[in-house]
Amino acid sequence: MELFSAIDPRLARSLQSEWERGRTRAHEPLPRGVTLALVGHRAAGKSSLLPEIARLLGREGVDLDAEVARRSGRPLHEWVTLDPSGFRLAERTCFESLPRGSLVACGGGFLSAHPDALRGCLAVLVPITLETYCERLRSDTSRPRLIPELPFEQELREVWFEREEKHRRVHTVPLVDFLLSAAAGKRPRRVVTLPPAVNPRDFAFRALHGGAELLEVRTDLIPPEADLAPAARVLPLLIAERGQPVPEAWRRLAELMDGESPWVGNRGLELMSHHAPAPMTPDEAEAHWSEVPRGTLVKHVEPLGPVSEGWRLLETQARLQARFGEDAVTVLTTGPLALPFRAVLARKNALDYLALDPTWSAAGGQRLLADAVREARAGLPSRPRLAVLGHQIALSRSPSIHPQPFDRIELPPDVEVAPFVTALLPHYRGFAVTSPFKRHVLPTAAVNTLWRSGSAFEGDNTDVVGASAALSKLGGSSFTVLGQGGVADALAAAAVQLGVELRFVQRGEAAGKQLTGAIVWTWPSELEAPEGLSLQGARVGVISYGARGHRIARQIRALGGTPVWLGARWFVKQARAQRERWEAAR
Repeated sequence: MELFSAIDPRLARSLQSEWERGRTRAHEPLPRGVTLALVGHRAAGKSSLLPEIARLLGREGVDLDAEVARRSGRPLHEWVTLDPSGFRLAERTCFESLPRGSLVACGGGFLSAHPDALRGCLAVLVPITLETYCERLRSDTSRPRLIPELPFEQELREVWFEREEKHRRVHTVPLVDFLLSAAAGKRPRRVVTLPPAVNPRDFAFRALHGGAELLEVRTDLIPPEADLAPAARVLPLLIAERGQPVPEAWRRLAELMDGESPWVGNRGLELMSHHAPAPMTPDEAEAHWSEVPRGTLVKHVEPLGPVSEGWRLLETQARLQARFGEDAVTVLTTGPLALPFRAVLARKNALDYLALDPTWSAAGGQRLLADAVREARAGLPSRPRLAVLGHQIALSRSPSIHPQPFDRIELPPDVEVAPFVTALLPHYRGFAVTSPFKRHVLPTAAVNTLWRSGSAFEGDNTDVVGASAALSKLGGSSFTVLGQGGVADALAAAAVQLGVELRFVQRGEAAGKQLTGAIVWTWPSELEAPEGLSLQGARVGVISYGARGHRIARQIRALGGTPVWLGARWFVKQARAQRERWEAAR
């Protein structure tokens, strides 16, 4: 890559090799609207790289030393020599005054002097070897001495090792990783909301390690006396005024302020939000924002409304981006069916509001943070989506095994699923369907897999493949099936293929019975076994997995049976069949 010619020639070849190897793998795109800071030792080549990276990203670059000199009118050589602390204060003040989303080449001492100023930024480390560092500084007499009381050669080594040690303590992104992410495009910054009644610092740590980049603190959820300083040292804070005023202590900690009116902070206008009480047309939304100054970060939130009209939000998003800029707009929708619409909108949003885990979300329709991270790391921002549809599917393993992007669409059990699926046709190429919707997504038959074929979805029951594998592992020529729910059709079809017999036993029939032989348990894990049921000596197949499977296995042992784990085999076999059909989607 031509960029590497601007840095240490001793490293150029190895960095070029890293680049070539990295291009064969997917990389997570850069977050939108984040300040990018080129940091590292003096003479590393940050200023030389700046215009090249600016062209790559299509944005202007700021050389921080040059900007400080321009604003102050003072020669930096003299300033650093005579008043180093004053210069450090000036460079920090200048850096913090730059617009959010700037591309900045920082001076050689910035990373070691102001590591906390880089919180919420993407700090890109430009590498240099000690040998090249010394060679360049020997030949550059324009740079100020930093420890003039030492011999020059000793000063070079002292400064190098002192700063090198400080650099190791700060989280930075290697240059090649940054360039590979830049080539992958852009994604929204990931936001999680602090729930009530949790330890803010502990939650912030969990969110950080899960991939979050901002912690939203809402005044309607968190009491004003809460100490947010420990959490702010972990994740940048987005303070949202919702009904209650923002405490002054919180305001001082905020990376971003969110309110219905503009906040003026040390970086100018902050995030403005509008939470509409009812769905809006794009014309209405555009009119609402028409008086807001350009350059403002805006967040537009409204209820989804009829699913057939949900894609109007893409038009709203496009119009607002035309006014405020690509990295300044977030459009969200809420409601029990909102998740797929939020997922598609997120591809061009500035911020993506996500749930850290299935136990709590700040708004209806939020995706899990883990799913958003998995999608970004797949490096497929334009590929039509896949999803699992069902009720109580938060712990589904489908998103971790199938191609990305893959969403968990949790639906109310009584939703009319067929028109909902039809509404998603423009942006989804396939679905895995779980209970209770397998018999409702198509009018013709029970299916667990849909794939796009022209202007409609076709369906199949790949569970038959999984059921056949499960019955073969359990062994035998006759099976008793406990329950007759969503997997019953697959088991019946698999039995015909294998030439074995099935007997279905409903919960009411099983009370007080002793069942033996080969048994398949299909009852939900949250239901207790019928009173008086005995499975003494029976081999009982468990087709659930994870926590649900373990709950069922405990019941089976308590009833005298031996659990046989079939869920993983079933899941993998049917998942492979699903993938084949999705790959053929049009």
